[in-house]
Amino acid sequence: MGGARIVVVGASKLGCELALGARRNGFDVTLVDEHPQSLKSMSFDAPYYYGNGLPAGLRNRVSVAESVLGSNDLLLACAEAEVDIRTGTVAWGVFQKGPNSLHIGTPKVGVVSDDGNAMLDFNHLVLATGSRDFVPSFRGWELPGVFGVEAGLKLLTAYRCYDGTRTLVLGTTPSAISFARAAREEGIDIAGLVEPTDRLQASEEDISWLRQQGIEVYLESVIEGANGTTAISSATLTATNGGPNRQISCDAICVAIATLPNIELAAAMGCELEFCEHFGTWLPRISATLETTRPNVYWLSRFNRRDNQVDALIGHLTGKLPATSMSTIDGPRDRSPAAYTTAWVEALLATGGKGVTLCQCETVTRAELLDLSPPRYLTTGLRVPKSPAVPASTGGTIVQDLVKRMTRVGMGHCQGKRCRDEAALLLSIQHGVGLDRIKPASYRFPVRPIDLALIAAEDDTIDTRERWPHWLEPYVQEGDQ
Repeated sequence: MGGARIVVVGASKLGCELALGARRNGFDVTLVDEHPQSLKSMSFDAPYYYGNGLPAGLRNRVSVAESVLGSNDLLLACAEAEVDIRTGTVAWGVFQKGPNSLHIGTPKVGVVSDDGNAMLDFNHLVLATGSRDFVPSFRGWELPGVFGVEAGLKLLTAYRCYDGTRTLVLGTTPSAISFARAAREEGIDIAGLVEPTDRLQASEEDISWLRQQGIEVYLESVIEGANGTTAISSATLTATNGGPNRQISCDAICVAIATLPNIELAAAMGCELEFCEHFGTWLPRISATLETTRPNVYWLSRFNRRDNQVDALIGHLTGKLPATSMSTIDGPRDRSPAAYTTAWVEALLATGGKGVTLCQCETVTRAELLDLSPPRYLTTGLRVPKSPAVPASTGGTIVQDLVKRMTRVGMGHCQGKRCRDEAALLLSIQHGVGLDRIKPASYRFPVRPIDLALIAAEDDTIDTRERWPHWLEPYVQEGDQ
């Protein structure tokens, strides 16, 4: 070990457990987590979909910080173990030696907080960045009060700021029930759960709890839209089996259809990705020791579907445990999250049509995405209609970055976090192309919307000012002038 430094990004359960285990084994450990977030950061819907109309109580930074830090017992245990904890801090970039960074030296993580920017050296980097919300579009989804389940749970249990009094929940997943339980504990009324299929996705225990609570479940139904002008007053549900519409009174809508992995850091730093059929999304390719294709960078996540991840990774880092001790967890195929998210998007498309706004930042509809329509702001002479053919190379691979450049879906200030996943599903449905044949849109540093002034150096270093000509030496051939 020899004073080796481990940087852990993400104070999730797995991230904290890894930090504690590494500290017990003599490593110097720094744990970075972006919570508690500022109101400005939350308004960009990263990492969770908070939506518009954030609670006013979030303006009290001191109270919020106390609530968030006090809600994480494992984080407090890390503090007692003398882990170097950086809360309210965003890891915006990772830099290792490569063709374009020959002089980087020790690998570094760029982090930024209200106090400014820092570059943390590391020998091992563990990405335990958790999950983000999947929130597909429907009429009125831009209204204040629409949010993702991860955001809702965080507001209820950590930030202790929640304004809704009667919430409609979309989905019957385990996370949907978790939100309903947390809301009920705070005295919040649940208007019902909406399910497009003919059966609930939750466990029998969760279903029994719903019955005991008298919470209604609207089977074979999908939301047509949220109603209201400046706030939600009700939601319109449409029966997928041809039944009549329902009007459900509510002032908030929690979208608990699915959560997806936060892969921005891994993807932006060049880790190879592979498609996961079970979750219907892309994950970093990892070895049996959780190492990505970038040296000494590890991916620790519940989306790995591997058992004993923390113990196995600690064993690998200390050389005490063989990699074969980590087993794969097999989930039931009929409960595939990928199939469920597809069922929701298909139902929403059939109900709401193609005129619904898909990209809030750039105000692009589903139809404009699927038709590859140029941006509306172009003048008549420049706005030449494009062919609706798949922008593909051989083999029918759709390149999402190309679609983004043609339609601007995903180019807004949220960096595509609201719309990129639904856009991929819509393209898959429209063209009959599997999600694995849609090359995902790229990520770039910084992976969070942050003030560039915070990460700009105040002045060049001596090395930059006086030694910069020597950077060219590896590329200068003998005799060149």
